[in-house]
Amino acid sequence: MAKFSLIKYLFILLNMCWVFPTWGATKLADLSLHTVIYSPLAVAFYAGVVVSLSLVAIARSHFAVNRILHALLGATGLAILASVGDIALYVLVAILLVHIWQSDKLGQGRHIVICALCAVAATLLTVSHFWWHLPSVYVVLTLLPVFISELFLEVPRLEDRAPMESNLDSNADILGLPDRAGIREAFNEYRAREPGTAMLVMVRLEGFQQVNFHLGREFGDLLLAQSANRMKQHLQCHDIMPIAMGNDVERLAHLGGLHFVFVCGLAHQQHLHEHLCAEIIESTLKPFNVGNCIIEVSARASYVNCDEELGQFDELLTCVFLALDSSPDKTIAPYQQKMQIDRLEQQARLAELAHIDFKNELELYFQPIVRNSDGDIEYVELLLRWQHPKQGILAASKFIEDIRIAGLALPLAQYVIERAAEIALALRVEGIQMPLGINLFGPEMLHEEFIEFVDRILVEHQLMPQDIIIECPSQMFTTLDQQGVAMVARLRTMGVKLCVDGFGESPLLLAKLPKLEVDYVKLGRSLTTPNQSQGNFKAVVRGIVEMQNVQECKVICEGVESQEQLQFAQNLNAFAAQGYLFTRPLSSIGMISWLKQWRWEHPIGDSPNTSDAS
Repeated sequence: MAKFSLIKYLFILLNMCWVFPTWGATKLADLSLHTVIYSPLAVAFYAGVVVSLSLVAIARSHFAVNRILHALLGATGLAILASVGDIALYVLVAILLVHIWQSDKLGQGRHIVICALCAVAATLLTVSHFWWHLPSVYVVLTLLPVFISELFLEVPRLEDRAPMESNLDSNADILGLPDRAGIREAFNEYRAREPGTAMLVMVRLEGFQQVNFHLGREFGDLLLAQSANRMKQHLQCHDIMPIAMGNDVERLAHLGGLHFVFVCGLAHQQHLHEHLCAEIIESTLKPFNVGNCIIEVSARASYVNCDEELGQFDELLTCVFLALDSSPDKTIAPYQQKMQIDRLEQQARLAELAHIDFKNELELYFQPIVRNSDGDIEYVELLLRWQHPKQGILAASKFIEDIRIAGLALPLAQYVIERAAEIALALRVEGIQMPLGINLFGPEMLHEEFIEFVDRILVEHQLMPQDIIIECPSQMFTTLDQQGVAMVARLRTMGVKLCVDGFGESPLLLAKLPKLEVDYVKLGRSLTTPNQSQGNFKAVVRGIVEMQNVQECKVICEGVESQEQLQFAQNLNAFAAQGYLFTRPLSSIGMISWLKQWRWEHPIGDSPNTSDAS
């Protein structure tokens, strides 16, 4: 029985080896490649592949727009396999073009570039179908790389995605703009993709303190959002770096507070960054309507070449911050490497100021203010100098800001007041009655402690209040609050004379200064230079002097260095003049001898001239 079964199985095997090849050869002879490709089984297989890959791509994609595009591509591919007609091919071309645009808009690095290239290839093969009549199934096969490319995109980890989503939610309530981390990531990818010349631009808004104080933080945030929208309108060109923000793309980032940043390439326009800065600043100056109030704000901008500091984003931000802080008078401040040197020098000065000895390292110089009427000296201005151990003698303008930063403004003001009182007492012993002008930084004179200190020094040195003239920057008088006005009034009540220094440098002062009661006003150097003392400009300066004369305020022209400038000051009917024409700043150690020599050479009644200058 076993042998019979074995023979039966061998017989069946031999029949199978002969019958199936014979049947297969007969059937395959009747088939063609076209029949195989378009057989129902093959079409079903293609449809299954398209559906499977499209579903995987939809599941893998973390952008909603990409999910929709993958679903449309899968549906269109199935329609082509079902031989709906050429209309499906037209729709497929349109969807692929939208896919290319979306990939470019997101700008997600090399994986998105691969996806865009696959979509381009699929588009070209789709279009070629209309000329070379390729089988439509080839077109469907070209969709596969588009789906497969989505598999290479990195899906953000949950721990990385959560902070990002929380940041988006927090920003969306106010501005909905990328933050520092968002623009840093976009910047690194952008520079890897576009290594050409580019500028990082920062915009700082100003004037929000009054809005937050008077209207509240809510209106301040609304004003900030309106300002951001104005800036975004000027950043629509393709040369501005895109920043992915969820399903959207922004070109402006918010660093927090009043600082905004964007990056622009200069491949097509060499001065695009300067043009954009000017447009943004001009649009910001237009009044805003917030809470039924017309509000005016201003803006300043700075920029740095992205090749500076080895292209490190955080270092570039430091540069644009430094440019803004180093050039407070400039609306648009370009970064320069010299600013880094100045900052290092300032840091060194701050370290030295921490251990400065006022008595041994600081010295007072003097410069006279000469009356135009009789050529006599109205008073002597004391100028602070620092005998720096490495940089030599430094004028106050070189380190005055460092004094503020180091917190030495009030102690230094007290030291200068006390030294001035000692000099005034020495002059009185010599029989010379000469008021002394003292330069203060501004805010320190508004402290109760400083007012009491001045009163005590006057009593201790038996000085009259008229012996001391306090000079303060003009900017201080434009920002006085009620307490500041009260402190100024208290000094006036004590009999101390006040002088506004650097008047005329800002047009805002013209409206505010007449409301203050001061004794002297010093015209800034820009109003007394020879090349501007002509025509309409001369008429404006004359009007300023006449306005102060009406207020019974004595006008002093600063920076008089030539006889022509002195003649101009006299023609303006200015009260007095000050400058190198009379003398350069001299050490206060020889002040008594110098004043005696001046009085001997300039008897009262004679006008000073060039030959009389010392």
